[in-house]
Amino acid sequence: MEVPRMYRAQWEERCQLQFVPRTEDRDQWLKEWIDPEGNGNVYQHTSDSKPEGNDGSIYRVKIKFPYRVFTNSGQDDSIQRPPFGKKGIPFISGSSIKGLFRRVCNDEEKLFYCGSPTKPGCLRFHGAYPIGDWTGKVRFPIIRNGDRLSETCYSILDIAHPQQKKQVEAQETTNANTFISLLEPTLVFEFSRNDNNSDRKIEWEEVKSLLQTALKQGLGGKTSNGYGIFGKPDFIDLPETIHLTLSGSGVSSTLLKGKVDLPKNWSQKEPQGQGKLEFRHHIFKASFRGHVSRLLAGVCNDKELVKQKADELFGSSDNLGKVKIFWEQTRKPQNLSYTIEGKLHIYTQQNQRLIQQIVQFAYVMGGFGKTWRRVSHARFYRSYVEQQGKFDIGCHWESRQSDFMTINSREDLTVFLNQLHQNCRDYLAIKSPTFIREWREAWHPKNVAVYSQVVNESQAIRLFHQETFKTTPAIGGRNQGDTRPNYVSSVWHRMLPISNHQYLEIVTVFHGDRTPWRHRSQDNQLQPFINSLQDQGLQLSWGQKPELQPFSGK
Repeated sequence: MEVPRMYRAQWEERCQLQFVPRTEDRDQWLKEWIDPEGNGNVYQHTSDSKPEGNDGSIYRVKIKFPYRVFTNSGQDDSIQRPPFGKKGIPFISGSSIKGLFRRVCNDEEKLFYCGSPTKPGCLRFHGAYPIGDWTGKVRFPIIRNGDRLSETCYSILDIAHPQQKKQVEAQETTNANTFISLLEPTLVFEFSRNDNNSDRKIEWEEVKSLLQTALKQGLGGKTSNGYGIFGKPDFIDLPETIHLTLSGSGVSSTLLKGKVDLPKNWSQKEPQGQGKLEFRHHIFKASFRGHVSRLLAGVCNDKELVKQKADELFGSSDNLGKVKIFWEQTRKPQNLSYTIEGKLHIYTQQNQRLIQQIVQFAYVMGGFGKTWRRVSHARFYRSYVEQQGKFDIGCHWESRQSDFMTINSREDLTVFLNQLHQNCRDYLAIKSPTFIREWREAWHPKNVAVYSQVVNESQAIRLFHQETFKTTPAIGGRNQGDTRPNYVSSVWHRMLPISNHQYLEIVTVFHGDRTPWRHRSQDNQLQPFINSLQDQGLQLSWGQKPELQPFSGK
């Protein structure tokens, strides 16, 4: 009998649950966990036998979460996963629920429900558990040897792929890590009365109300990324909160598919593909954090100070950030290229003007989500997607709020970027700005050049598909002969909607490091690319035109 993956040492050739490319270990572990008998019958609680409300001894509250819920068992191994209860069903402990209560109760309620060190409370917290399909089971059609079959996959397999260093600092390899979370689960929270405590009657509707209020702050971990949130956070109604109505379209994130029917992993070339389609809310926080790092690195060459300020604003593993973000979704995506609508709420008590400008910067210069550095080809280069049968590239975001969208010309863009650069200097109290030269995308005029023009349709999009440019790492992200991009492009491209149904086409070029601008062995494509932009009518709007210099290959 083989030792189950859960109990194996986590190293190569034994078991690597967390390492993304090792799909067989993960798949086998999922099979052993959720389908130990191999008959496809995953154990689950049923809602029919345990109705919501008070049944005389147990009071139950049923909560449907709109996104994922993550809670960690705390085991010291290589993958984060929830505590397992009977038959492997995840659960959330009563002590965790009690902690939720304590943080929203006033002193009187806290003493009555939760007790004190010398007196127990009147409420017993039995914890919470998912009902129905907690595994996120999805069946996908596949073709094997000409036969149409189906494959069973599970959406509980989640992925974390931090990319800030690669996106902002240097061309480094990044590690994607897997963990377990519940996708849009329905959880049942159970309570009972401690009869030995008080003669005071428990108002169960008040218990339910307190629970729902507590869940606005989030259940479990990764709550700043939108996990475990139920309802709208209270900060939405505060006067300091920024509200931004957005609509966007783009390429959905590639998610992992947890497979338990291993014999059907028939092709090593088969891509991981999509689990149940979902819009990843944390793309907004990731975008703002990355841009804060770029902007501050453009006025200050102290790496530790820049990282410290980014942590203060958007949080770290040790502390919550000062900026709170909530995406209120009004339209869900329906296919692999998402179209989404909603309202973004950003709250901070301090540095409100700077935070608002950072949000504007993210919107104006690129957008959000996967391949945000490119404009939506489905919208601005349809022949590329339709005639050539290519996958969509890029994204496109719009906002019709006149109080937020104030840029309508090249001159407006220049004024905005100048003000933002000055505000970053003021934020760090920098009189003479110097930038982190080792970082690829430090936002300093010597390191970046922004070109723009008002257009009715894109003038620059075809440049990215010229054979020489698309096989230059700084532009196309790959070398000649590469089958897929292996580098982060040093160029951003945006079609910003402005008045009169026109666009401000913006191309941002980072040129401090000339190495990725090499094509083949020695040809530097920076100047030819700049010349091509100018030939298409785009003019320098911020930063300095790159100086001509011999290519050193360093």
